[in-house]
Amino acid sequence: MPLAKIARSGRVQLTRLTLHHLDWPAATAEAAAEPPIVLLHPNRTNARVWDYVVEHSTLPNRWLAPDQRGHGRSDYPESGYQLDDYVTDLVELLDALGVARAHFLAAATGGNIALLVAAQHPERVASLTVVDPGLSLDPAISHAVRDQMKLEFRFPSLAEARARMPFSAHWSDELKEHYARYSFRAVDGPDTGVAPDEGDVEWRYFIPGVIETEAALEHDMWDRIDVRCPLLAIRGAESKVFDETRMARLKAIVPACETLAIAADHRVSQDNPQALAAAVDDFIRRSGSGA
Repeated sequence: MPLAKIARSGRVQLTRLTLHHLDWPAATAEAAAEPPIVLLHPNRTNARVWDYVVEHSTLPNRWLAPDQRGHGRSDYPESGYQLDDYVTDLVELLDALGVARAHFLAAATGGNIALLVAAQHPERVASLTVVDPGLSLDPAISHAVRDQMKLEFRFPSLAEARARMPFSAHWSDELKEHYARYSFRAVDGPDTGVAPDEGDVEWRYFIPGVIETEAALEHDMWDRIDVRCPLLAIRGAESKVFDETRMARLKAIVPACETLAIAADHRVSQDNPQALAAAVDDFIRRSGSGA
């Protein structure tokens, strides 16, 4: 069944690179005056991880989802893949789009980035929802992910690539097909933005960059967390990345933080987009404009 909510695709030239983003306009003029919802994807993914969350949401706000540097259809610079580089890109992108303040919904590595944005630029963040962030990521998980990225990057067909997508055991067939179409590209031939059925395909990410970012997740950033806006921390109930101990530690740093476990593994936005959308809808409604 085709998605009813269709995002506009755009590219913004920043100081150091060009970023691609998806933009779902506000449903009403009144909603357009409210802070938009900015979506930050995990490492080695792209903005399309959010399509089904936006589809299931009942919020009328504008939604914005960038492909971060080295991911999706954004530029792939040779360097600049530490978390603070992504923070710099994001603030510059918001400035270019005229977004002074936003609600943030951020998953995995995106959650780490959003926590840094909230600490460094609190005036920009109306509310923050982090979903299974990679805080003090277990080195064993980090190394396994890095090995997988190097070993499973190129595939002889889209069908093979789709079957090998990580964390996809709980995804619907429809979601798998949709995400694969936008997450792989032809090795030979023109890039139309959608992966072809025939011929070799590869992931839409820059391997050296995503490996550098994955390694950075092992570093302790707990002392950099300073969240003053409403905060919701969500974990996948089956996830080993953001376990109950890490969730409790975040709660100790930000006592007002709300916590929630959703029936999912690490990729909550695709394992259970309906439940994630419902939780975020409720939280943002209760948070208001964040003024």
